[in-house]
Amino acid sequence: MKNILSFSIIILVSLTIATPQAVAQDVPDMETYIQENDLKVQKDENGIAYIIDKKAGGQQVKTGDYVLVNYKGMRLDGFVFDESPAEDGFVFQVGYRQVIRGLDRGVLSLSKGEKGRLFVPSEMAYGEHGVGETIKPGMDLMYELEVVKILSDAAYDAYIIALEEKERLAYEQHIREQFLKDKKLIQEYALAHKFKTKRTRSGLSYVITEKGKGDLPKPGDQLEVEYEGFLIDNTRFEEAKKPKTHTFQLGMGRVIPGWDEGLTYFREGSEGFLLVPSSLGYGPRAIQEEGINIPADAVLVFKIKVKEVTAL
Repeated sequence: MKNILSFSIIILVSLTIATPQAVAQDVPDMETYIQENDLKVQKDENGIAYIIDKKAGGQQVKTGDYVLVNYKGMRLDGFVFDESPAEDGFVFQVGYRQVIRGLDRGVLSLSKGEKGRLFVPSEMAYGEHGVGETIKPGMDLMYELEVVKILSDAAYDAYIIALEEKERLAYEQHIREQFLKDKKLIQEYALAHKFKTKRTRSGLSYVITEKGKGDLPKPGDQLEVEYEGFLIDNTRFEEAKKPKTHTFQLGMGRVIPGWDEGLTYFREGSEGFLLVPSSLGYGPRAIQEEGINIPADAVLVFKIKVKEVTAL
């Protein structure tokens, strides 16, 4: 079982399935939907049916193009499970499997400036696996799709640079705002539990209830720490109902930053609490895996006992 303190996160770039998930019931398949709605469709060699709702006569999309699109992904009962960002659209390179095959191949039926609907058979979408309760195995899908631009290599590079800068600024703004929220939450928690905490410049707060002995640990020392982890509402974020023990080297980035900093204040044998702002925990990432449930932007509370400090 993974230890939450050394949890590694892999971020995948993909289309986002809407949450909360909606249970799909009595959703028609593609052929039934087309017949019941008396739609005049064309089909490509992949079995994707399509309708061009707005013709433009611009440059035809081809494999290798970078396309900027607006899209909306729907089940055939009308439930919208995914759509492109309203302001920025979505960019992908055609033919490189950066999106589901139905979009990757279906966009070839459109040209720049055109809008259409793609009816995607399940084998060109999420196949026999589906996606949770939202998209059942074997479910056909529909995409409303508009090809806004076909980008040159230089235009694509400029688009990505601008998008990354926008995302960076938005992320930094979020972190600043969350820092203030976390500060208030930590202050309220300490007051409610009658903790006389010390607060560091990073936003970390700690209280030592048992002083321990010896020198303060320093980066590179090996620590054996017994701990329990809680959210700010006192619920445990791990399934374990008893203290766990973790051994690691301090200051080596092998635990969350709140631990690497906070445990420099705890001598061997000392006990207390770490109140960790989200910026020193897992930030805006939610973690739900292997019995661990930490919401995005969560303040974390650790009950700590330093069992042993070893100089290496």
